[in-house]
Amino acid sequence: MNISNLINENRIIFDNRIQTKQLLFEKVAEVLEQEGAITNHKKFVRDLYKREEETSTGIESGFGIPHTKSKYVKEPLIVFVHSGIIADYFGLDDAPIECSFIIGVPKKAADTHLEILSNLSRKLMNNEFIEKLKKSKSKEEIMTILSE
Repeated sequence: MNISNLINENRIIFDNRIQTKQLLFEKVAEVLEQEGAITNHKKFVRDLYKREEETSTGIESGFGIPHTKSKYVKEPLIVFVHSGIIADYFGLDDAPIECSFIIGVPKKAADTHLEILSNLSRKLMNNEFIEKLKKSKSKEEIMTILSE
């Protein structure tokens, strides 16, 4: 599965004002609702939090991969957010999250989310990939990095 097929420029957000997990989830849901990719903003956010209660989705190097299977998601999707430093969201290395890939898949999408997570996790083990994402300044750069 090519992750660049699940994201588009509307789903790439650069916003330093996002400094809490709540703002992160709200902004993503707002963008997805405007695009018509989800059917219920509040319930999508609730589903992200439900998954987060199981265990934090923060990984390492300032990256998080919040994800959910939700009946409010129409098709598998990814949103990339380069935020400010998020004060209440930390990785396994205790580094605060500043870049997130939010994954949403329909409730009935079997193991699609696991396939996406696996693909993304492999990429995020590559330090060059991580650094390119952190240094990027435009939606076009992010699309290029994800397509490589």
